[in-house]
Amino acid sequence: MAAEERLVRPANEIAGLRYCRPLHVRRDYVASADAPLSVGSYCSIASGVQFYCKSGHVHDCATSFPIHFSVLGQPMPNASLGHRRGISVGNDVWIGRNAAIMPGVKIGDGAVIGAHAVVARDIPPYAVAVGNPARVVRYRFDDETICKLLAIRWWDWDLEKVKAEADALTGPIDDFIVRHFQIPASAPT
Repeated sequence: MAAEERLVRPANEIAGLRYCRPLHVRRDYVASADAPLSVGSYCSIASGVQFYCKSGHVHDCATSFPIHFSVLGQPMPNASLGHRRGISVGNDVWIGRNAAIMPGVKIGDGAVIGAHAVVARDIPPYAVAVGNPARVVRYRFDDETICKLLAIRWWDWDLEKVKAEADALTGPIDDFIVRHFQIPASAPT
């Protein structure tokens, strides 16, 4: 893959990276079948972002040095491979330049991760997280708006509808909610 790609295909998997449509990413990740990286639809991932699906050195042995690999020239034994936990990135997520996403993290739909953030814990939907370690500094919208956006799930729309609604998607949030949120029907009594 090129250093930067605009992927506009249905859900795909390449070398442990599972992504949906479309994805704008500058790629730099370590993923595999046993530690996958899953990226939702309409995500923007800046250059230099690191996804650490497999953490490095173990620290509960006599040494954390990779003796088998560096001294003996052998593959690391399974016990020395460290943690293998996949990473899940929701839909409509923006990850800023040079952020580091650690093993096992789940980033919720609509979240924004600031440049150079080190994300070691889950980030809720529509949160804005920055720093090292990353912490939530605010939310993009109030709780009611977030609930409505999560119910609308615009990222599941077919591409033709997204194209038709491009102005609404990039316009005032209140107008978008009024246009697309449907109050759930009440249960029969």
